[in-house]
Amino acid sequence: MDKVLLFTVVLLIFTISFLLIKLYSSHKRITEMRNVISSILEGQKKRQIFSRKDDELGKLAFEINRLANLYGTAQEKYEKEQLAKKQLISNLSHDVRTPLVSVIGYLEAIVQNRISEGQKDDYINTAYEKANLLKEQVNQLFEFVQSDANEIMLTMERIDVCETIRQVLIDFLPIIESEHIELESAIPDDDMNILVDKDSFVRITQNLIKNTLTHGGEGKYLGVFVKKELENICIDIADKGQGIDREHLQYVFERLYKADNARSRGGGIGLAIAKELSNKMNGNIEILRSIPGDTVFRITFPEAK
Repeated sequence: MDKVLLFTVVLLIFTISFLLIKLYSSHKRITEMRNVISSILEGQKKRQIFSRKDDELGKLAFEINRLANLYGTAQEKYEKEQLAKKQLISNLSHDVRTPLVSVIGYLEAIVQNRISEGQKDDYINTAYEKANLLKEQVNQLFEFVQSDANEIMLTMERIDVCETIRQVLIDFLPIIESEHIELESAIPDDDMNILVDKDSFVRITQNLIKNTLTHGGEGKYLGVFVKKELENICIDIADKGQGIDREHLQYVFERLYKADNARSRGGGIGLAIAKELSNKMNGNIEILRSIPGDTVFRITFPEAK
């Protein structure tokens, strides 16, 4: 009987000791997890929890590591966007200030009669061109602020794509003619209707054509083709410029992304806003292909029956 009692006491002591050790180990691991989480929240995005055991705490550590990776990635993206926004505002502020100073300078010279009568027309025309450039920069800034705050309001209506595209092209004819750009278009006479916010759709096509004329302008070619494919209406906008390098293709529609210095003029906004607007209206924009001498952007919307 004494032996049984002794065995029971020893077993009980062993069990209690084992549980205490396990509790201490678990407490230590939980404390380590809490410390790592605290350090991550304080800005150390690369911290990880290491666990050699595949128990419940080990699985919890794995999930915390996954969450920490997602948090770190999101934080880095946020910081990158904030830096890009600051750079964008700085660039646009400079871009706005430059034509504004020019407009004031030319008009001041006219008002103060510091030029001859023969020079007045040239000064007025130059001031007008600078004012239009200023308007474009202000519109881009306003567009960016609206998009960033998700304040773009859409009024959906049924429009004829063909007639709308023709009107957009008419607005670009002075630039096309002055830059000696070959315009090729295929726009059917039949109505092709889609359900969109008309102003936003016009903005989408304007942004893509501006992008084509700016970055594919050396090819001296603009192609605009409207067609129906299955249940969709497609608008292809083409150029014969140098194309977009493969490593940049996946980022072209990202906000504030600039593949080269030439894009700094647009601030990296135009294509991103066009993409966001098309997505909000159940449409899509993609790059069908982009090689030297052949780049094609496609806008797609479901046909409105």
